[in-house]
Amino acid sequence: MINIFEKYKAVHYQDQPLPNPLNFILTKAELGKDLTSSEWQWLEQHQLSNAMEVIKSEENYRNSLHKKVINELSQIWSDRYMFYKLLVEPDIDSEAALALYKVNAKERLSNAETRFVNDSYHKILDFNDRKQRNGIVENIPFGEEVANILLKLERKVQFSTADIDWIYKHDYPSLLSALKNQFSLLQSKYKADTHDDSVVNNMSLYLILQKLEEKKHLNESEFQYLKENGFDETINIVQQIEFVGLKQKYQATQIQEDNVSSHLYKVLKKLEADISLPEQDINYLIKRKLSETLKFVYKKQIDSLKQKINSGHGLRPDDVAWCNQNNCEDIIFSWLKKDYEVEHRKDTPESRLYTILKKLEASQRLTDEEVIWLQAERLLKTRLKDRDYSVPTRIFITHHTLEAKFHESEFQRTKNHWSLASASAHWRKAERPEHSLKLTENLNLKQIKPAKLRAALLTTRGGALRDCDRRKEAEVCALGAIDHFQDSHNPYTLMGALCYDKKDYEAGDKWFEEAVKRGAKFDEQDAEIKRILRKMKGQDRKELIDHLLKKDPHRFAWAKKL
Repeated sequence: MINIFEKYKAVHYQDQPLPNPLNFILTKAELGKDLTSSEWQWLEQHQLSNAMEVIKSEENYRNSLHKKVINELSQIWSDRYMFYKLLVEPDIDSEAALALYKVNAKERLSNAETRFVNDSYHKILDFNDRKQRNGIVENIPFGEEVANILLKLERKVQFSTADIDWIYKHDYPSLLSALKNQFSLLQSKYKADTHDDSVVNNMSLYLILQKLEEKKHLNESEFQYLKENGFDETINIVQQIEFVGLKQKYQATQIQEDNVSSHLYKVLKKLEADISLPEQDINYLIKRKLSETLKFVYKKQIDSLKQKINSGHGLRPDDVAWCNQNNCEDIIFSWLKKDYEVEHRKDTPESRLYTILKKLEASQRLTDEEVIWLQAERLLKTRLKDRDYSVPTRIFITHHTLEAKFHESEFQRTKNHWSLASASAHWRKAERPEHSLKLTENLNLKQIKPAKLRAALLTTRGGALRDCDRRKEAEVCALGAIDHFQDSHNPYTLMGALCYDKKDYEAGDKWFEEAVKRGAKFDEQDAEIKRILRKMKGQDRKELIDHLLKKDPHRFAWAKKL
């Protein structure tokens, strides 16, 4: 243990009883604490000048050390790895002080210390370590590009054309030597042997070969380089690779031939160069049934047709004929889907929907199976035009229009009044109640024998009159139908709807109940009620909804949404 009386040259005081003032002052000095003015006076009063000199010398030494450390910390603090993380220059007692010295020595920091440096610090250390491990002797400054190159070198990942170009331009011999193995492999793969195996002397060739490796097309100057330097085998490989790529790009992969002397290669090269094909080349593609390739030939015309569809103009008959001739049924289908309001569908031209839309567009009736399919796909129904009002879709209207015309012609041919009733019903669904009225306006019921048929004709006429807001006449027809044939539920349903129209809900419910007794289904009645509700506004709607929910809250739960 140090004898502080000897260190501070006050030995003649060491035998005095402890604790004493001198022992306290010297201990404080040993601890590096500044003395107070009274403490300095005490030493002076007791003529301890030698002790005072030692203490002042120690203080000066500590101050010089402190100043030295502060200067060092200030210098290191300005380091670009730390400056933006430590906004205030740290002092000697700061946690960051040691981290600054470690950064200056390029040492790795602990997890807790990483908060004092920016993100690039350890990247630089990794970069330097990687340079050393891979024998890179040049003083290459850190950068993201060269850091990625060194990472590829260490992981034995092939350099890209951009990497090779960077290495060549910066002329670092250690990195250039690292390219030699990759260049040799490329030469072997693409039959591009040279007498001189220097990477630097063959950099143009190296970049071309790497470009091929990356499946990139060569430009004319690169082709010319290969020709001028006698790399015929390489050119043949290049053309085969290009041929395969062109067949994939222009969807001609069903042709197995890969010989570059093939006429297909020449045709595809013209397409790639955006050169218009002569008729003989087009015929060549047609004969080989390369319909998808032909779409690239007709791209401008196809784009024009698509623009017509998108703008809502549709296709003319000659447009449709052209599409059929050139296997562009997908364009026809796009037009039909837009025209028939089913653009959201993802069906292809091979689907049943395409067949159905073509038949509707050609005014051909649908089969029962096709109608069932549309119903299952929820395509034969009305749609909401806005929040309150539903309208039939074009598929719905077109289908019922065709059915109405068919049954009308059947009536003309057979004079069977059931066909007339069917035609009238379909005209109503097709939103053409005036046609239905015209068909049924001169009926001679006395000549129509089956009472059920008389009732059916009166009911469908009454429905058409209701559609035209001629409700009193509609009621006469409904009641007449009931007089002729009391067992059919349809005229009772019509009477219920007519009562609802005039807000006589109690009477309407009674008629609906009579209809149910005769076989009517709730769905049919609810459909009528929904039509009425969607035409109502404000208080009238609220009153009907309240009536329905009071009558049967479970059955009419859907009314809450309206």
